[in-house]
Amino acid sequence: MAQVTINLPQANIQGRTDYIESFTGGQYSFTLLALLPTISTRAINSTSFVSTTGGGTVPLNVTHLKLEKINNLSLLGSSNDVTLSTSDQVLVSSLATVSVSAGPVILNSRFVTANQTWIAGIYKTTLSLTASGILGGSITPPSQDFSISVPGFISPPASIGTTSILINDLSYYRAANGISSNSVIPLSTTVPYIPSIKTGNTKFSFSSTSAYNALPVTPVSTVNTTLTGIANATSGALSTTDQSLTNTSGIAVPTNNNQSLTYSYSIGASQLKTNFVQAGTYTVPLTYSWNKLSAAYPSGSLQAQANGSLSVVVSDLGEIVANQQTVNLGFATANDYKNGVNLNMPAHLKVSKTTPYNLYVRATSTNFASGGNSIPLNVLRIGPMAGQSGMNTITLSTTAQQLIQNADPVIDRNLNILYSIPASATSMLLNKPAGAYSANIIFSFVAP
Repeated sequence: MAQVTINLPQANIQGRTDYIESFTGGQYSFTLLALLPTISTRAINSTSFVSTTGGGTVPLNVTHLKLEKINNLSLLGSSNDVTLSTSDQVLVSSLATVSVSAGPVILNSRFVTANQTWIAGIYKTTLSLTASGILGGSITPPSQDFSISVPGFISPPASIGTTSILINDLSYYRAANGISSNSVIPLSTTVPYIPSIKTGNTKFSFSSTSAYNALPVTPVSTVNTTLTGIANATSGALSTTDQSLTNTSGIAVPTNNNQSLTYSYSIGASQLKTNFVQAGTYTVPLTYSWNKLSAAYPSGSLQAQANGSLSVVVSDLGEIVANQQTVNLGFATANDYKNGVNLNMPAHLKVSKTTPYNLYVRATSTNFASGGNSIPLNVLRIGPMAGQSGMNTITLSTTAQQLIQNADPVIDRNLNILYSIPASATSMLLNKPAGAYSANIIFSFVAP
């Protein structure tokens, strides 16, 4: 049996546009009078195009046919545009005054792609062409296999671009789930597939316009990735080895062959605090891959790839929290004046800074005051409790004094503070009226 195969182009499937191609439907012949007959067509033996390469069908009505010409007689202008079905469809009616010579019958086929989900394969029906009418002649062969070949392809964008995770608020370091960011990638395909991802390096590269004490060394495994909205999606840490993002059943050919995949990248709070505390940009190249399921048509492997990158952008953030707003040093006995007084304030301050920092302290008034009476500021010392490292002891004044110098970036560092008035300074309290003498104290990252 004769056979016609129409190769449906990838561009028409992706663009959802009609595809038009002409083919030879047979040879017209006659014995006596050569007048144009009535020519009809239909599909026989099947109610749809049936896959010869796997399961599935394509409806007959995606195909529209017109009679283009018989031999050299052009008939497009007088031919009907018919939708293929199992019923006879008249392509052209007898025209008694039109003569036609024997020769090839050329059909014009139009395939409507827009409302069909095309799965790679070869789909076949049997096409019948008949000529009828008085002395109308015949078409041979009267039927032939008529197939649509749907190509196997996976088509992502040429380039994915950069996905950015923006750490621009300290709350992300404290959130139970840390932070995440999504990237939506459009994809067109005619085959089921498994998506995967890998990085170009084992560690993030780092750049910054902010100061830093040491170059961060951040493994790419600190970031997890998954696909959202996919029932059989899996998740895992980024790696230089391809990480599959679904189980082995993969993702089916999407409706109308086009879909958008949402890639989600997440960093947990503990990883943020450990690996992304220094302000700057952490970047790694990504390779996205999509591999056809091995059992799907066509045989052999079919892979598409695209490149992109992931950036984690940490802003210059800072915060100082005084967990106790009031500090009281009391002089109640003679021994207090003799020996001085000390007050430990555990976790008095909580400091967060994404760049190396200095910590300063100063008073906003020139004295401790109680009504019209005053005590000099320099009676007070502020410094570290026992076991608190990296802190100086200062004498309070209106000039900012440095408690901490060039400390590494940190999130929620608790500082244990010792407030004291030493015995050497208690003489400045003598002969002062009883009362509560107070001053406002400011802690800051910069010396005002």
